[in-house]
Amino acid sequence: MKIGLIFILCLVFISFTYLRGEFPSRTWTSSSGVRIQARLISKNGDKLTIERSDSKQFVFPLSLLSNEDQNYVNSVIGTKLSSPQVNSVNQSYGQVVSTASINSLPIWSPAVIEEWWQANQDGDFDRLSDELMTNLRSIWVTKEKRSLREGRDFFSWFDHWRWLNLYKRLDSEKGGGKLKDTFIQIGKKASLQKTFLKALHQEDKQTLALEIFLSIASQHPEKIERYSSLAVAYAVVFDQSFPRDWPHHQVSSKDVPFDPSLPSKRFGDMVKAHTARKLEYDPSQLSVTELKFVIDHRLPSSELEWVRESVKYRRSSFGKIFSSIVYDRPRLEAALFRWPYGSYSLASIQARGGICVDQAYFSSMAGKAKGIPTLTFVGQGSGGGHAWFGFLKNPGRWETDCGRYENQNYPVGNAIDPQRWKLITDDELGALARGEKNLTGFRGKAVDYYAWALANPTAGFYRESLKRARTLHPAYVEVWKEEARWVEEKLSDLREKRNFWDAWLKAFSNTVDLKIEGQKKLADVYDEMGNPRQAERIRSLIVKQNRSGRFDLAIKEGAEQIMNKLEKKLWADAEKSYERMVKDFEKTAGGELYYNLVRPYVETLARSGQKEQAMDAIEFLKRRDVLDLGPGSIIGLEMQKLLQKIN
Repeated sequence: MKIGLIFILCLVFISFTYLRGEFPSRTWTSSSGVRIQARLISKNGDKLTIERSDSKQFVFPLSLLSNEDQNYVNSVIGTKLSSPQVNSVNQSYGQVVSTASINSLPIWSPAVIEEWWQANQDGDFDRLSDELMTNLRSIWVTKEKRSLREGRDFFSWFDHWRWLNLYKRLDSEKGGGKLKDTFIQIGKKASLQKTFLKALHQEDKQTLALEIFLSIASQHPEKIERYSSLAVAYAVVFDQSFPRDWPHHQVSSKDVPFDPSLPSKRFGDMVKAHTARKLEYDPSQLSVTELKFVIDHRLPSSELEWVRESVKYRRSSFGKIFSSIVYDRPRLEAALFRWPYGSYSLASIQARGGICVDQAYFSSMAGKAKGIPTLTFVGQGSGGGHAWFGFLKNPGRWETDCGRYENQNYPVGNAIDPQRWKLITDDELGALARGEKNLTGFRGKAVDYYAWALANPTAGFYRESLKRARTLHPAYVEVWKEEARWVEEKLSDLREKRNFWDAWLKAFSNTVDLKIEGQKKLADVYDEMGNPRQAERIRSLIVKQNRSGRFDLAIKEGAEQIMNKLEKKLWADAEKSYERMVKDFEKTAGGELYYNLVRPYVETLARSGQKEQAMDAIEFLKRRDVLDLGPGSIIGLEMQKLLQKIN
């Protein structure tokens, strides 16, 4: 069967009587009955080399031949056998080199990979990965080969290349010898290898992520397959340092309980907690994306165990935990926004109470201790800044408004994606969850096309591969962003640019952040095309479409246009636009209006010597009673600071 997989690659086998050399052509038969006409060239150990009439040579184990052919080879060894008569032969199993070209790989299968590792586990991974990529590219750029191989076969070999390439980078940077056996064992298990590769982001520290993953697999070999997603989550989160102000900037880092334990120990502790039935979710049933929001902390096991023993909220009602922490109103009235009580343990927060950021932190960490994916959101409402939290209520379904005040208007919440420690909105979290949920079946191939493009950034098929990925999975955000980067940097045809951003808008018509990003880029293209009227229409549309919903984005877009007028010293035009925006958003905006429009507008005027117009802007706010400027409000305190700065 194995040799059949190799020989099936050959398109036509030409019969002939004799080739150059002393051994005649003969019909070789595999153990599964597949036949090929070729002549014997050489035998090296258990590796046999035969040559077809077109001078292409094949190297494979003798054991894959029929008994009759094995007997034939053994009978002639030591008599007339000569050395290969071509320039070079690739001795790795299944690969073919001729004087003309590098030939295709054998059809991928678990058995073929097992044989590959047996032949190459002590080989030069640099050379092997380079040869493998050469073969893959030769398949991809040849129409006939690509049509035959494109699919699971090709991309399984590509995953094999990615695995080899990552390890050779790890080995060159840090030395990977102690993890080599684990690396090889996982390399033989395609599904386990794929879980890791699929989760990698181009901004990850990929070699460190591989080291973490292999370390976990090495120390927990009996657990790695069942809990592969958990191991990968640790790998892609702990490959980068946690932010200096983790968990947030309103507490001193020295007061936060911190455990420097390695991810491999944390993985083991989490598995133990699950087997002891202390978690609300089975980690083996969650995705890597979901598990990232479980393990993204550095709390010691004592904190986690305290939660498991003392906090009784279950997943079905977990949103209520936020209000279980008593609000510390005296701190708010005294403007003590930073935790003033020393130890920031979860028990201390429960005992002392806290303001919203402490309530959100407690809720989020308690969820993680119980194996529930959670994240903390911050946003601006009518009374200023606020924090709340979200959690995974059911697999694939996030509840993102726990503790979000009903009498305040918060258009969006910003959280942190711990894989890259970058901001993510609740809108984007929903898109992320939907995108991952849809990465099944043929849409799963989108991951492969995306990775193939990233591995070939200068190739002629780079953009084509990205387009294939987004065609298979139109909601795959990362692919669109990568193609957008290419379009902005490489594409000069303005009509094609316009077409790309039109396609973007169709793909993300229901994801407001991404839709507005596309609208702004499309407006820029129309400016480049010499059509400022259409550009202005699109920018105005952003404001109009988001006055009641995502007014934060509408304000940012409107403020950007006003700041452009200030830059051009169009003081009167800027003042009219400012007052119009204040009227448009006076009933909803609050903190978003203050931080994104009022403060930058006033500060820019003051720096430009337009102090009178700056003070007029503040008086206009007061006359219309737009913001809560009372002595106890956050925005009121901010306004006092702004006035002092101007004066």
